[in-house]
Amino acid sequence: MCQTSRAPLDQSLYTLTMEHLARIAEYVPGPVKKRGTPELLLSAYQQDPVFSIFGLDSTEYLSATLSGGTVTSIHRKIGDIYEACVKAIFMQAINQSSLDVVYSTIIRSGSNEENRSADAFLRFDRLDDDARQRVSEYCQTEVEKLTSSPRIDLVGVAMEIRHCYQTGDSKRTQADEAMARHLLLSGILPVMPLFCNQSNPGIVSRYRSVWVIKEGSGAYGIVQIFSGFDFYDFLRRNREDFRRPIIELIRSLSK
Repeated sequence: MCQTSRAPLDQSLYTLTMEHLARIAEYVPGPVKKRGTPELLLSAYQQDPVFSIFGLDSTEYLSATLSGGTVTSIHRKIGDIYEACVKAIFMQAINQSSLDVVYSTIIRSGSNEENRSADAFLRFDRLDDDARQRVSEYCQTEVEKLTSSPRIDLVGVAMEIRHCYQTGDSKRTQADEAMARHLLLSGILPVMPLFCNQSNPGIVSRYRSVWVIKEGSGAYGIVQIFSGFDFYDFLRRNREDFRRPIIELIRSLSK
């Protein structure tokens, strides 16, 4: 698609996404940073009194070593893309300011207090009539599913945006649950869109007691209901451009 033919929101999201993807190309795996090049790293493995015995001096192990950190970096950057894009959609499609879409608070998780912010926030009274009706009606329906006694006077919705959730870290889980409870007590519906279908099923099941969880197409559906913008359609239309930087990086590791 020619960039000049894109609608303003499409162009903003395209530019935002490509800027994040450009940073992936700058990633250098940790072992290479220490040794200088993959060739020097392989040479060190071949001379190592442990690595050389157990096959860890092979090119296959080198590729696995380099790709491990790269995969983590890729997922982290894709997460940044989804958070930034959803915020941009709310700001441009339903006229929210950069301050409107922010919610920050201090929560207690275990014995610790920590600053925590939602990835995106919509307060009903800051929306125009059409958007307020769409968002508030959706949230009221979902809060009734979340609790058997929905005696909550909702004032807004806060979103924890995850492209995918595969970690099982207990501290992070506790903090997420504490945030959800704080939001509900504050009259804010806690929603966690998980845009992939590959999230950790155990974590997802646990979170459903305190978060409104929507996976895959359901996550994209929330964005469209709230904003009127089809985010998934935008991504599909630009799929080839968004794939290329990641595929090129992965291929470079096997050379």
